[in-house]
Amino acid sequence: MTRRHGMLSQRAAKLIATVLAFGMIAGIGAPYLLQAGFPLWVVLLLVLVVLAVPVVAVLNSERSRR
Repeated sequence: MTRRHGMLSQRAAKLIATVLAFGMIAGIGAPYLLQAGFPLWVVLLLVLVVLAVPVVAVLNSERSRR
């Protein structure tokens, strides 16, 4: 019996990708933007927009499989 999508389930892969994307955005970009003088609301909006890109891609790929 072989798995179709590798060693991880689809749900686990999505969760890991989301956590990695959020960590990369929040951990690397946000402090530099805040230090450069951007307002907090702009940084949070940017984080949400950039985080939405992989989430929308995952949802779109789910829809195309059906």
